[in-house]
Amino acid sequence: MGLEVPNPCPRSVVLRSVVESEPFQKIAAKNGLPVALGEDTAGEPVAGDLSGLPHLLIAGATGSGKSVCTNTIVSSLLLTNGPDKLRMVMVDPKRVELTPFNGIPHLVTKVIVDTDEVLSVLRAMQNEMTRRYRLLEEIGARNLEAYNKKSSVHMPFLVIIIDELADLMMAASYEVEHSLVRLAQLGRAAGIHLIVATQRPSVKVVTGLLKANVPARIAFSVASQVDSRVILDTGGAEKLMGKGDMLLLNSDSPKPRRVQGTYVSDLEIEKLVEFWKKQSGPPVPEIPLDESYPPESGPDSEEEEDEDDVLDKARELAERYQNLSASVLQRRLQVGYPKAMKLMKQLEEEGLVSPAHART
Repeated sequence: MGLEVPNPCPRSVVLRSVVESEPFQKIAAKNGLPVALGEDTAGEPVAGDLSGLPHLLIAGATGSGKSVCTNTIVSSLLLTNGPDKLRMVMVDPKRVELTPFNGIPHLVTKVIVDTDEVLSVLRAMQNEMTRRYRLLEEIGARNLEAYNKKSSVHMPFLVIIIDELADLMMAASYEVEHSLVRLAQLGRAAGIHLIVATQRPSVKVVTGLLKANVPARIAFSVASQVDSRVILDTGGAEKLMGKGDMLLLNSDSPKPRRVQGTYVSDLEIEKLVEFWKKQSGPPVPEIPLDESYPPESGPDSEEEEDEDDVLDKARELAERYQNLSASVLQRRLQVGYPKAMKLMKQLEEEGLVSPAHART
């Protein structure tokens, strides 16, 4: 039996106390990507290695500490990694949470605030991932660490940080989900890691496919048990107290772990950004943000590949459902009505559906 007793003298968990702790320093010594998460209920510092997580989902209601946690993670990475070892892509539709980091040499491009630009950047990240896999294949390495040991030219980690996923899902849910899932599935070996945050943890925003590929999750205070189940697959986050109180779920423990999140002030972030702006080292390796496809596989071939996959799934649905319709294809395959009608016509030509169903 456990009794929760409020602390008569509450205190903030400052970033320095976790950064100077033994768990954090051990990860930094192994050339990992240490992030300061906070202190557990016993007062022990909690730090994680982003390269081992390998992706992180952060969710919680407004004012629960989600944005502070994201800023803390970015600050932790900046304290231990130079731009030659770590590059970042930041997406901030709210325009206020990540924009203070503009100007640091780690950024591949300025903090992206326009949702229309996000899709092209995510496609460029997929192209970068494909390019990295080709380099790994050429040198005979299985992951980024092995590549850097064998190659004279070091490849930096690439961390993609999205502050508000719900805004992107409202703009183009299928394309955003497809890009993020692909990066989450294949990005780890290529040194690409995702940090995704949202204040609306619904099944339309945090989809099952995305959750399956993002094993590490942080839940801050939420409104209902339903929201807690979306994030953690279990209740508990609805009982949190807010202001950095969170439940951490990762591969280390099968059950969520109660942690008080680390606090970093705006002044500390300003000083950290100012420090990196003043540095004048050698030029950092460029990561192209060109949306064009690699030479070996042009846009036509990749589009045809995607269309073949969709058509195969449509054939499977036609065999499973006797009364298949265009609306069923729309829901199941997440395609538009014109695309669904085109698929129905192809299925009709193949004799898998009758002409009457193809017109519905």
